[in-house]
Amino acid sequence: MIALGHFITSLFFPLVDMFLSFLTHSEDILSFLFKYPISKLSTAEANQVEMLITTLNIQKPVLRASDIFTVGTRLLASISGTVVTYVLVALQFHASWARH
Repeated sequence: MIALGHFITSLFFPLVDMFLSFLTHSEDILSFLFKYPISKLSTAEANQVEMLITTLNIQKPVLRASDIFTVGTRLLASISGTVVTYVLVALQFHASWARH
């Protein structure tokens, strides 16, 4: 049963990490775009960069579950805490049942 708990947590935490890195990458892109000298670009390219900056500022990338709710960092922290708690409780129950 310990292997099952390790298996569940080893699958779940990379997903949480991937989502959080997705959110931080949008901030990194914005930071890069603000620092990039658009004077070296053509007018059309500069307009596209400005439009991308405006779009990323207005519409932050989010993960939605069928437009029912938004999956954010608070929800992921809550879900991950709950999953870890239930896995640990299940492992404790399994260990006590295996002794009997």
